[in-house]
Amino acid sequence: MSWINLIWLMGGVGVGFAGGWWMKRSPASGSKDLELAYRSTLELAQFKAGFLARTSHELRSPLSGLIGSQQLVLGDLCDSPEEEREFIQQANESALKLVKLLDEVINVSKAEYGTGQLKLQSVSVSDVFDNVFSLTHLLAENRNLRFQFVRPEPDLNVFVDRKTLEQVLVSLISSAIATMQEGTLKLSARADSELVVIELEDERPIEIWREAIDLLNTAPPKDLEPPSFGFSLLMNQTLIELMNGRLELGKLDKTVTQLRCVLPRNAIQS
Repeated sequence: MSWINLIWLMGGVGVGFAGGWWMKRSPASGSKDLELAYRSTLELAQFKAGFLARTSHELRSPLSGLIGSQQLVLGDLCDSPEEEREFIQQANESALKLVKLLDEVINVSKAEYGTGQLKLQSVSVSDVFDNVFSLTHLLAENRNLRFQFVRPEPDLNVFVDRKTLEQVLVSLISSAIATMQEGTLKLSARADSELVVIELEDERPIEIWREAIDLLNTAPPKDLEPPSFGFSLLMNQTLIELMNGRLELGKLDKTVTQLRCVLPRNAIQS
């Protein structure tokens, strides 16, 4: 996949994310709702404005680390074999981060263009939650965060690719954990007519949502591995769409963020 196609893909995802969020919002009532709607729209506009620059930055960062470490070794600038080995190790870590980032993009593009077909089937939401919780609850505990796990009804099923849905939920939860200093996460699900709504509420700082260009120099948390939150969010939104669903920003204020994965309960009739 060429870089131009990648940029168009990611740019389109960003527009889709913002559009889906706006179309599903209920009309604001009162000045407080209008203020919240305006602020949320502004946040998403800033998010889109910096995304293409962020894409370049995401790829350049580990590549620069790789090249820099190699240049130190090749230039005989190391004071000892131990220091030389340390720089080689740093170069290897940067290379692995770059490969991880590229793998994320390639996996999404394969699903997008049909070369990596998803296996859509009826899946128990409760089973998905159990696996996701087992993969993420220790991350929350290690940061002293509370994780409220609301078990769905046992007969609540969703029509998805199970592995992909678990991947998306783990990614969303891990990003929230890595960008929270304190507070609570809550994962829940409910039926809504022919849809299943999976909700993730957390208390991350509102500044995390800003992806404006002037924030590109801000270093991410040390335990937040690439791809970054903004990059992961847009790739996850693409995967949700490929399962005939949508990713919505349900709430965005100074105390609580709510992300919704809205997915079909049954197969979509073509």
